[in-house]
Amino acid sequence: MTASVKRLADADVLRLHPWVALSSALGALLLQAYLPLFSSYVNLADLPLLITIYLTLLRRNPVTGLLIGMGIGLAQDSLSHGPIGLYGIIKTVIGYVCSSLTLVLAVDPLATRVILVAGFYLLHQGMFWVMQRIVLEQAAVFVWQRTLLLAAVNAAVALLVYRLLDRFRQRI
Repeated sequence: MTASVKRLADADVLRLHPWVALSSALGALLLQAYLPLFSSYVNLADLPLLITIYLTLLRRNPVTGLLIGMGIGLAQDSLSHGPIGLYGIIKTVIGYVCSSLTLVLAVDPLATRVILVAGFYLLHQGMFWVMQRIVLEQAAVFVWQRTLLLAAVNAAVALLVYRLLDRFRQRI
């Protein structure tokens, strides 16, 4: 590898302080669990999914992305009323796929990340529906119009959250 290619590869690696990553994940989980007690509109955005996507896009390592997704997903499972493991499995897959994409795509532009959020939200909801229907054998309906609208809502929320978290990034 030439020196200029190596410098380009090293120059675009940005990280968050561990305390920022941990507090953002914990904050998203707590907000997702407790804010719906006060308003039902707050539950439109899947904050743990947004933080999972953000952190795995920064890490650029599929195994680390897998672990981040698993940790956030299992923590969300423990705070939800559903079966343990449902969010864990889905967010593990999302974390792995998201981190793997960083190996072939330039994901630093905010617009790219927001488009990815909409796509990953659709994947998340599709996997959630499949898990409910096939694995849990529950009657679940997939409403495309609502899912597309919520994908746009999550992309808009991601735009705000990612701009805020980008202020804490630093080059390593």
